[in-house]
Amino acid sequence: MSRQFLIGSTGSVAACVLALSACGGGQPAPPAAPPDTGVAQGVAATRDVQCGTVPAPGGQRAKVVVQQGGVECAEALTVLTQYFGRVTPAEAASPDGAGPVAVDPWTCASEPASVPAATCSTEDGRQIAAEPAR
Repeated sequence: MSRQFLIGSTGSVAACVLALSACGGGQPAPPAAPPDTGVAQGVAATRDVQCGTVPAPGGQRAKVVVQQGGVECAEALTVLTQYFGRVTPAEAASPDGAGPVAVDPWTCASEPASVPAATCSTEDGRQIAAEPAR
């Protein structure tokens, strides 16, 4: 009897599989969702976050702001501290501004004759800035 049960059960399972595959056979599968790269969401995730101040050339201080992208304040402060540490007095006084200076993966530059007003950005759209602290 167990052998008949096994043969009968196998036939029932096969019939169910055939019936289910026939029902969905004429409809296309839904399109796959596009992969999430995290770039677009990371870029829009954070805007105008005040991070504190860092020393700038000439004994000045600069306020650091995350303007665009998912950037931790610790990273923003470190990048601008390194940038200001690399700006020479001649670059700081230049009417053309200081930079561009690479602080990998960031590229930073200052506005003409105003080193504490600097902007740093990455190729993936993140942006941080410094402005004179008042």
